[in-house]
Amino acid sequence: MNAKKLISAILLVIGNAGLIGTQAFAATTSDNLFVYNFEETPVQNVENSKALMRQFLGDESVDRLNPALDKTVRYVSPNDVNTTFEHNLVTGDIRFHRNFARYMGDYKPELPSTDEAFKAAELFLEENKLLPTNPSELKIVHIGGLRATTVIDGKQAGPVIDKLITLNYSREIGGLPVIGPGSKMIIDIGEKGEVLSLTRHWRELSPKAREISPGEMYSLDEAQRLASLQIGKEFGKEAKFELLGSQITYFDNNGRLLQPVYAFQAKIFLPDQQTQAFDYVSVIPVLK
Repeated sequence: MNAKKLISAILLVIGNAGLIGTQAFAATTSDNLFVYNFEETPVQNVENSKALMRQFLGDESVDRLNPALDKTVRYVSPNDVNTTFEHNLVTGDIRFHRNFARYMGDYKPELPSTDEAFKAAELFLEENKLLPTNPSELKIVHIGGLRATTVIDGKQAGPVIDKLITLNYSREIGGLPVIGPGSKMIIDIGEKGEVLSLTRHWRELSPKAREISPGEMYSLDEAQRLASLQIGKEFGKEAKFELLGSQITYFDNNGRLLQPVYAFQAKIFLPDQQTQAFDYVSVIPVLK
């Protein structure tokens, strides 16, 4: 069976400090899961960084670019500290911010519609050869932005101004989302579709993948027990927790492999009464 299925069960969720409650626990699972290898990223050099900086920041000087100990080339403009550039020579990660000065104060930029922002971002990625090899893997996961409040005569609150639109992208494989620090792109869109910044943390997947057999997988019940143990180790024996739901996703932790995991959504209650309950995601590999 290839279709995703929704499994609902009534579970008793017990933390190390005692029973939290009985609740409806929903878990999304999927058949036909795979383990993927990331393709090796060609190691680059400072000349590549200089070319990228010219491409994205134009007239900024590239004369003093040198990699740090972590093999990342970093630049901050002497004329504007908000104009920055980063390029990791090992992973190929790129991050830049263009000059934002004219957007400051009470300036109200003519921002595009959401659909126009999508088109501007896609065109920018395509023209700069930054799209994934398989563009269908790139999925929008959140739309945000920057909103500023102005002040009139230093006393009275002025109008609220939207300064830019932020598009957050992640990866999707076989209909399942990819979570974790990797497989991300963030693009800030300004006036008339201008691209103001980009963060690109993306590696290509090898077309060869290994399908996981049912016997290699933890069951939902087994994974839930492991999540409970993990939460107890993370927050201590006195902490209580409530498991709210689970979904099978893929997890990109910047390692060599992309593999499926159970992502358990939990609410954590610490014994310190001054600390409010907070959300937490426990990640348990599907593979035993």
